[in-house]
Amino acid sequence: MVDIAGVLGSMFSLIIVTILGYIAARVGYLTADIRPKISNLIFNITLPCTVLASVGEVDPSTGGDAIAWSIVLGAAIFFVMLAAAAVSVAVLRVPVEQRGLYLFQGVLTNTGFIGFAVLDSVFGGASVFLGSIFIAISNVFLYSLGIAALTSGGASGAEAHRASLAETARTVLRNMLNVPLVVSLIAMVVFFANIPVPAPIMQAADMTGGITAPLAMMLVGLSIADADLKSVLAEWRLWGFTLIRFLIAPLVAFLALAPIVPSELALGVFIVLLAMPTGSMAGPIAATYGQDGDIPARGTIVSTLASFAIVPILMLVMTMA
Repeated sequence: MVDIAGVLGSMFSLIIVTILGYIAARVGYLTADIRPKISNLIFNITLPCTVLASVGEVDPSTGGDAIAWSIVLGAAIFFVMLAAAAVSVAVLRVPVEQRGLYLFQGVLTNTGFIGFAVLDSVFGGASVFLGSIFIAISNVFLYSLGIAALTSGGASGAEAHRASLAETARTVLRNMLNVPLVVSLIAMVVFFANIPVPAPIMQAADMTGGITAPLAMMLVGLSIADADLKSVLAEWRLWGFTLIRFLIAPLVAFLALAPIVPSELALGVFIVLLAMPTGSMAGPIAATYGQDGDIPARGTIVSTLASFAIVPILMLVMTMA
């Protein structure tokens, strides 16, 4: 399916950029106060440009089959993530009051930042377009059922978050209707309707989207630099959760789906996105809903560090299958 040497080279390149971000944070070039601004720049400008530019890299002759399966797998990926997180919680005997947090960090993954960077490096630009389909569909479940899973861990979370149902609905809708989602929908319309896009626009989108991956990986380096690694790395339950949710579950999913899904590209995108680490927003969102945001924040660091080994392992398995 993929060239394992190329995958290892791509992952090593991402690791180098992450290290550069770590060094930049240590010497003061990157600081915690500018992280929200860079995140907003990526999320609202460079990432949408990446999605738009990726439309031009999808082969119309083979794209239909891959897109159809991306829609099917995109509808399933949230439930696969939730089931894998639930199994991890049961196996690790996570305390009742923390179960919602573990479930949430298992479904809110870093597909937008690291996910697209990995997809572009491993499979090329066409996979970014397919990945945007996955995200557009799964976000509907993430900001509805995902929030429900987060607040299911215990009564304290429900008591702490006393917003009205109408306010909660507005918050969920706001989170779902974001710029990358809107651009993803526009990209799908452009592709299916075969709408010609002026070359200067596509070139500008390609140039702007080109900085998404390095910026995203530098932010990962900043997060690692800001963390108390000694205490984070001592969290055995988070390591167990990462092993089950982000490595074993994608391996099982691949073995189960490989004989069924004819589109290797759609399946590859599904497995990579399934293996992406917990997103950096998991902690802040958990805190917003009256939960302990420290646990998913630590999970972000652990799963992100592990992802640099997990993704090559998965690619090796898919190559050998």
